[in-house]
Amino acid sequence: MLLRTLPDFASAPVEMRPWFNSRWGRENCIIWGRAKRARFGPCAHGLSIRAVWGGEERCQFDGRTVAVDDDSFLILNPGQLCSTTIRANHAVESLTICFQPTLVSQVYCDADLPLEQALERGGDLEHSADFIENLQAHDGTVSPILRFIRAHLWRGVVDEHWYEEQMVFLLERMRIHNRKVLQHIDQLALIRPATRREVYRRVSLATDYLLTHYVEGTDLSTLAGMAYLSKFHFLRLFRLIHGVTPREYLQRKRLDAALRLLATTQLSIKEVAAAVGFAYESTLLRHVRTRTNLTPRQIRTRTSDRSAFAISAR
Repeated sequence: MLLRTLPDFASAPVEMRPWFNSRWGRENCIIWGRAKRARFGPCAHGLSIRAVWGGEERCQFDGRTVAVDDDSFLILNPGQLCSTTIRANHAVESLTICFQPTLVSQVYCDADLPLEQALERGGDLEHSADFIENLQAHDGTVSPILRFIRAHLWRGVVDEHWYEEQMVFLLERMRIHNRKVLQHIDQLALIRPATRREVYRRVSLATDYLLTHYVEGTDLSTLAGMAYLSKFHFLRLFRLIHGVTPREYLQRKRLDAALRLLATTQLSIKEVAAAVGFAYESTLLRHVRTRTNLTPRQIRTRTSDRSAFAISAR
């Protein structure tokens, strides 16, 4: 199923729900589009992955809310009950890919078996995926496939067989990415494997909260409470996992968002600073200079030059 518009179940025609429910969760599904207002769910997902550009989409699951935006993607395991909401002053682009259960089983079984055994057993063995359900930074493994699929959606490609091939590639990349995350967890300087997994889970709850609320900001006590840890242990463990303090992580997130706004909008420096949570223009300017060695005007000039070159090269 390929939907080239974002469903808003709050205002969707009544006849759309039975049609959608008859296919959702039973076959591969890609939902893509741009909207200022959209609401989806709550409904149970198969294995799914979600990415967003030009804003944020809020996802509610497991009693918490996380914001997927330009810097992250989110994977949800089969059976997860989730609802999503877009509320923005400008159109936000959202891409959700939900995998047919049999496709997930086939890909994961074949990936774990030598070719000879895969040929002998056929395609009947079942296998379930188990991913870490936290915001994941865009990377060089999963994100290129997401962008590749997105580019073909923009071009108007409607061949569902082609998209199924890309979903197989995407599943394998998701598997590789998840294995890297687990390896990172297992390398933490903690004694017991179970302790490492639990520490990562708790710190990730706080990290998701920080990334979702970076504009208004948050304090150490709130983050430690989200992780069910004391401030002392949370600060130490956050730095162990991320390599920086929560404050440094927050400022890095704000700067990423600010650089994106400088490159894609004509907002003033004061407006950009306010939009990402910096209290003062001078704070934003200092961080921009430290990261890029450029002024905001130079960033915009370079972006404009690249855009002009891309247009002339068409």
